[in-house]
Amino acid sequence: MANRGTARRLRCALLGALALLAVGSAAPASNAGILPGSGCNYPPAIHPFVPWSDFASYALMQGGSFENGASGWLLAGGARVVTGNESYRVTAATDSHSLAIPTGGAATTPPFCVSLTRPTIRFFASNNGSSASRLRVKVVFRSVLGVLGILDGGTVAAGSAWQPSPIMLATLNAPLGSSSVQLTFFPSDNTGSWRIDDVYVDPWVDRG
Repeated sequence: MANRGTARRLRCALLGALALLAVGSAAPASNAGILPGSGCNYPPAIHPFVPWSDFASYALMQGGSFENGASGWLLAGGARVVTGNESYRVTAATDSHSLAIPTGGAATTPPFCVSLTRPTIRFFASNNGSSASRLRVKVVFRSVLGVLGILDGGTVAAGSAWQPSPIMLATLNAPLGSSSVQLTFFPSDNTGSWRIDDVYVDPWVDRG
């Protein structure tokens, strides 16, 4: 019965975060700078995952280093920026913060545009809880009018040591008319203690 109640609370937290997303971000903030129509102005691309034999070019998502809070993100259920950076410091050697997502918590990225033929997302994760715990990712598809659909983006496993996530194809099976996407991260159980950091996207926008 306790497990059933915990699962219900997790679902409620996620649904609450997505409800805030649908209502509160229907008109994205003017400083988001990453939506179609604003030129998809990503920061300069770098190659943060070369040590893991991933030579793709990635751009840091808005607020994705968590060094100045979680700008543009929607945090729910106790998700918060905390002291302690991913150990590789791929964004900057002086970085010192990451995002904690506790049981019942959820964190949703700002809207971002990607090429539907190359929608690669990657980030760093650590889990100080049970090794059986998983961090789940939901993909929220948007048109200029609002949310089109929410699909399962997969799960991530991690131990206490920071490690890069798998390469995730965040816009696979995107609904017709999608112009941007958002990711929602949340624990799929009550046994983990999750943190994420340095969230990158390989948009392949404006490339020949």
